[in-house]
Amino acid sequence: MGLWKRGRRYWMQTVVNGVWIRRPLCPEGSTRATTSWQEAIRLEKEVIRAALHGSLPPQGHSIKLFAAVDDYLKAKKATANTPRAIEFDRERLEVVKRVLGDVKLSAITPRTIEGFQAKRRVEGASNRTVNMDVGALRQVLKRFKQWRRLEDDVKMLTESGGEPIGRVLTLEEQDRLFKTAEANLEWEHVYCAAILAANTSMRGVEVKHVRRRDFDAAKRVVHIRTSKNETSKRVIPLNDSAFEAVARMVRRADFLGHTEPTHYLWCASQHHKLDPSQPASNWHTAWRALRDAAGLPGLRFHDLRHTVVTRLLEAGEPDHVVESITGHLSRRMLEHYSHIRLNAKKAALDRLDQNYAAKPRKKGLK
Repeated sequence: MGLWKRGRRYWMQTVVNGVWIRRPLCPEGSTRATTSWQEAIRLEKEVIRAALHGSLPPQGHSIKLFAAVDDYLKAKKATANTPRAIEFDRERLEVVKRVLGDVKLSAITPRTIEGFQAKRRVEGASNRTVNMDVGALRQVLKRFKQWRRLEDDVKMLTESGGEPIGRVLTLEEQDRLFKTAEANLEWEHVYCAAILAANTSMRGVEVKHVRRRDFDAAKRVVHIRTSKNETSKRVIPLNDSAFEAVARMVRRADFLGHTEPTHYLWCASQHHKLDPSQPASNWHTAWRALRDAAGLPGLRFHDLRHTVVTRLLEAGEPDHVVESITGHLSRRMLEHYSHIRLNAKKAALDRLDQNYAAKPRKKGLK
C-alpha cells in the first residue's frame, strides 16, 4: 500500500471506498511518472481526492476493454524505456479491440480467448503473432485484476514443433507479388516497401521510419535509426532494386512537397491526408488487398524478412555477414529465420547416409 518505485519513477497503490487503485503518478501535462518523492506525495493525494469524488476512470469488473486499453497504454507510456515498446503493445491491442469489441473485462472468459485465437488463425496470423496478441491482452487484464481467474484455463498456441514460424516465398510467388503491386498505383507505397524489405531484410517498423536524411544516394546506403531494439540500428548498402525503391519514394515525396530532411518517406495518412512529420502507423488494408490479389492469403509483410535471410544463408553467406545486415543479436535468432537452410542440412545428412549405404562392404565386417 502507498507509494512504490518502478525503476526511478513513482507509482501508487491503495484502496479508496473499497476500490483498488494502482497507477503511475504523472504530473499534469506529462506522460511519464515523477521521480520526485515530494511531488509523488502531492499527486497521490490528488488521485485519492479524485477517487473520493468519483472522477477517476472506472477499474475492475465495471471497466470495458477500450477504456482499459487506453488506461494501460497511458501507464505504459509513463514508464516504458522506448517508444517502440509502447507502439508494439498499441499495435497488438488494436487487433484485440477489433476482434473482441468493447466488452466488459469481467465478460472475458477462457472461451472468449479461445474464440479470439481461432479467428486470428483463420485470418492467417501465425501462432507466434496470436500469442503476442493474447500476451498484450493479458497485461491489460492483469492491470485490472482480471487475469488470475483465467490463467489456469488459457492455453497459448504451440510455437515449437511442426512447421517453422514464418513463411519463405518461392521466387515465383515473390515475382507474382511484385508484379501485382506494381500494376496498381494505389499500392505504390506498399510495393516500394516490399521491394526494400525483400532486398535488405528490413523490418516493417524500420521501413516506416526511414526519413529523407536516412537515404544517402551518393553512397547507396540507408541508415536504420529506429528499430525493434537499440542494437538493430545499422547501415545497409542498397542493391539496384532496393535503391530504386527508395529513390521512387523520394520522387514521390518531392511531388507531394515533402522536402524537409526530417520528413518520412512512408508517412502517416489519415482521412486521405498525408502528414510527412509522422511515420506511417500501418499499411494493413493495402497489404491485405495486395496479398489477396496476388493469391497469397495469410502472407505477412514480415515474411519478406524471413525470405531474404533464408536466401542469404542458402547462398552460403557467412553468418556474421547476415547478422550484420539483419541486425540479429544471437545465433538462436538467426536460426529462427533459416527454415530452408534447415532443410538443406537434413538433405545433406540424408545424402551422407545414402552414400554410406551404397558403398560395398568388405566381407567379415558387420
